[in-house]
Parts: sequence; structure tokens; C-alpha cells
Amino acid sequence: MIESAQESATGFAGASVHVFPPQGTFVPAAVTAATGRSERFADALARITEQTDEVSAAEGGVRLSRFLTEAEPPSVEELQQTGCLELASFVTSLAAHRTLCDAHGRPAVVLGVSAGDFAAMTAAGVFSLRDGAHLALRAAEVQRGCPGRMVALKCSCEEAEKIILRSGDRDARVALVFDDRSVVVTVPGGEVRALREAASATGVQTVVTPVPFGSHHPSLSPQMGALRGVVASYERHPATMPVHSAAGGRVYRDGDTVPLAMAENLVSPVDFPASLRQSLFPGARVVFDLDTGGALASSARRILSRSTVAVHAPFSESAFAW
Repeated sequence: MIESAQESATGFAGASVHVFPPQGTFVPAAVTAATGRSERFADALARITEQTDEVSAAEGGVRLSRFLTEAEPPSVEELQQTGCLELASFVTSLAAHRTLCDAHGRPAVVLGVSAGDFAAMTAAGVFSLRDGAHLALRAAEVQRGCPGRMVALKCSCEEAEKIILRSGDRDARVALVFDDRSVVVTVPGGEVRALREAASATGVQTVVTPVPFGSHHPSLSPQMGALRGVVASYERHPATMPVHSAAGGRVYRDGDTVPLAMAENLVSPVDFPASLRQSLFPGARVVFDLDTGGALASSARRILSRSTVAVHAPFSESAFAW
């Protein structure tokens, strides 16, 4: 199942890991810049959106082949209003994956972070491209029905736990840990003032994330059941490479357990440091962050600071050779 990448003329070797990002870090302008910088990426995006535009149009959405590549790119808010933010993240990360495969060889492992699991599973062939696009849209509908808001904190997980206690919000939970300086907390009630005031009192910066819902919280079991049914309704195929999930720190196995495992992401916290280390293997030489903003690369570099594994963020490195 594991196929190492081949040596490339650019000097990137290797057994690599492709990291598929959550939708909350999507930067539309980075897509426009990448299509102008790399003909290979532009072609990959065009081939993918040619198929997914049919899916989006059938669901009443926009045609991303044009919307994402306009001279004046759409904002995240515009993508949210059209219901295509999740699909935009899906198609863009898959285009990056295919471009990197063409230029530098296939990864040995793919790692999905939160909603990035849908693109990661599609990249591994578990879902066809069309089914993966349908699934990304339908899963987004379930996600948007999840109550609460998410707040990013510039601190460690331990500090975040103390801030939650100080806030007095007993239902708030650490939802995502990106590194020792970046954590996201889900507040299921949606009222984030107490948490932000508690953080401010300790000098910790906070930002309410742009996605208008909660996630990775134990209260979301009803939504988990709905998502399980959605995933189960699509045909699945054996994975062509290992798929790791940062939610729950699991490795997906082929078979009937996939729908439940993917649905459990809604109630399972994300531990990116542990999952990234888990996805590395003897001989791993490079991690590619497929996030348009390069945020995961920043975390990966801190996590792997004592490692010889290189980290690259193609979208945010202007000199990167696609």
C-alpha cells in the first residue's frame, strides 16, 4: 500500500507526507497567486474543477473554476455565503496534491486535519473525485448545523485549559492543538466573551475563527450520527496509501468502519503534533503542507524543529518549484 516518491531533479526526495488542511485556514488569494506562478498547478486545478463544478452547480453552488481564479479573488465570506468554502478547500488541496505527485512523486502517507480528511480520503482513492466533492458539500451541511463557535488562542494546550477554568464556561473544550503556541477552543453555547476575557487577563491573544459553528466537541453526538449516515451513502474503495487522521489520532482502515470513524471526528479533538509524529515513518524526508495559508507548515516546523525532516508550504513559498 505504501509507495515512496522517486528522486526528483529539483532535489526533493522522497518518502513524503501530504497534510490536508481544515477549511478554516483557507486563503483565496493564494489560489490565484499559485495559478499564476505554476502552470502545472493551474492545469491540475482546472482538471479537478471541471468535474467538481458539475457537482457544485447541481447543488446550486458556484463554478469554482472561474470563481477561484478571477483577477479579484473571492473573500472567505463570499465563499461561505455561496456554501462553497469547504469545496474550495477540498479542490485546492487535491490540486496541490496532484501537482506535487507529478513534480516530486507520490506521498507515502496522507494526513487529514479536521475536514481535510475528506480530501485526504479522496486523494487515497477511497472516494472518487465526484463522490468526494458531493461528500464534502453534504458533510459541510452537517457541520454548519453544529452549535457553538471556535476561538483560536495563542498559547499551549495547558494554558488553554487554565483559561477555560478561569472563564467559568464548563462546557468549553480544547478542540484542536496545532503546536505549543496555537490552540482552538470550541464553546458550544456560542458565547465567547467570557473565554476571551479570561485569555486577555493572562495576556493571551484570541481570534474568533471565521467558521460559524463548533466542532470536535463531545456534545455533537447527534451530528455525528447524521455525518455517519452521509459517509455511509457513498461507495468506498480500498485506500492506495495510508490515511492518517489528526482527529482522534487514528489511521483509517478499509471496510465498514470508515463511516463511523470519519463521523467521530466531530466529537474527537485534534492533536496535530501527535498525529504528525505518528504519520512520519523511517526514511520520511519531507512534509508538504497543502494549506493555502501555510499555517500548518509553521506548526510542523516547530513540532519537527529537532528533526531532519524538511517542511514545505508550496502556496506560501514564492520560490517553491511546483
